[in-house]
Amino acid sequence: MTDYFLNIWYHITRRTEKGDELKLGDYTSIRTGLVFSRKEALPNDSNRRYRALNLRNVVDNGQILLSDIEDYYASDALKKEYFTRDGDVLLRLSAPYTAILITEEVDLLIPAHFAIIRTEKTLDPHYLHWWLMKNKKRFYQMASGGTMMGTISSGYVADMTFEPPPIERQRQIAKLLELAKREQQLLSMLAKNKKQLIDATLNKIINEKEQ
Repeated sequence: MTDYFLNIWYHITRRTEKGDELKLGDYTSIRTGLVFSRKEALPNDSNRRYRALNLRNVVDNGQILLSDIEDYYASDALKKEYFTRDGDVLLRLSAPYTAILITEEVDLLIPAHFAIIRTEKTLDPHYLHWWLMKNKKRFYQMASGGTMMGTISSGYVADMTFEPPPIERQRQIAKLLELAKREQQLLSMLAKNKKQLIDATLNKIINEKEQ
């Protein structure tokens, strides 16, 4: 069965089982990260050391600053479900509700500040990442409805109305997004190099006049 027909069959089955309204939780498993205070131990050789995410690691565009990763110590081994895997999508549960797509940043311990979203075969994680970033407004609306400190819950994320296009279309969107991202990186690099060239030329002119 091709991915396209599998996706159609999947949608029909879900509609039959759950009615007309599909939710993000129908396509994913969603849980909250680890509450660090429950497992934290003293930083010594007898305790286990992990590399852990924190809010400072994540910038608004969804990138992780690996240079700022911190150590976390626990007296016991922690469950693997709390560590990043390739293809995970993390969602910050407080403003600015940044979504993070995990590609290379694996085996990082995830704190309770984030929802951990793991997709099924009919949902491309690149598409989901784009969709979450595109729908930030919904999180702000929910938070303004009275939630403490502007936070949302992983349960709210799971209950969001969600009906993606067939998997092949998701992958097409993901490819276009990757091309657009690469183009922006190249333009940024070009602008940086051009600025360096202009600065060097100006300095040369100034130095020549002073001589």
